[in-house]
Amino acid sequence: MPDDALVEIKDLRVHYRTTQGDVPAVDGVDLTVRRGEILGIAGESGSGKSTLAVALLRLLRAPGYVAGGSIDFHPSGQPSVDLLAMDERRLRSLRWRSLSYLPQGSMNSMNPVMRVGEQFRDVILEHAPERRNQLATMVPRLLRQVGLDEGVVRMYPHELSGGMKQRVLMAMSIALEPDLVVADEPTTALDVTIQRVILQSLGDLRDEFGVTLVVISHDMGVHAQLVDRVAVMYEGKVVEVGDVRQVFKQPRHPYTRSLIESIPRIGEAPWRDEKRSPVA
Repeated sequence: MPDDALVEIKDLRVHYRTTQGDVPAVDGVDLTVRRGEILGIAGESGSGKSTLAVALLRLLRAPGYVAGGSIDFHPSGQPSVDLLAMDERRLRSLRWRSLSYLPQGSMNSMNPVMRVGEQFRDVILEHAPERRNQLATMVPRLLRQVGLDEGVVRMYPHELSGGMKQRVLMAMSIALEPDLVVADEPTTALDVTIQRVILQSLGDLRDEFGVTLVVISHDMGVHAQLVDRVAVMYEGKVVEVGDVRQVFKQPRHPYTRSLIESIPRIGEAPWRDEKRSPVA
């Protein structure tokens, strides 16, 4: 076991029940998340990357189920645990405090009839009631940390842009200073200018607060800008994992090369037939 391992996924298998039989979505994945890093998980839709994320967080719903494997989690100052073997009560005590989730689709992840400050209050008091007296200063500080004015605390979700909603969710995800934040497609449905702001904010969370991040994205450009290491998934398997610079410069697997070559290049007309050159 690496000394810096925060999460160790071993032979994880996740299946979905269908009328035609069980279908494997995650098929024997072995993967280590190192403490303090940003690990990217790449792959096209259907490759199993989001299923891997929800299985890690024990948020998998029927007809999906974990068919085998283990997920060993090593939270700071606590004994190591297998997340798949924990009872719900113990798992709940880890959520938000040690494990946190930045969901895909900020538009649908907030209560539309509650002000932002009330939503922070619900989260914090549910998982850390001893911080009740800190709420007045804690929430504005969290918003400032993701580049938002503290006045956002009084706003409703419909008054926020897509990028602002995503940064509010980022602030919620780090509210209780977790060891690990899993971000599932954090830039989906955002324009390229706001995507850049979100990626910069995610990088700042790691650099300033030491948060370990797992970033799920089909966009190889996101991984190129943000992550330290990248794991590439194809048909439920991790087919390549390595330092992001090495993977982009010398991809070993044909599928990884195809993903990299799919990144649009400035000045290149997509209808031309000439062979694309590899990413430098």
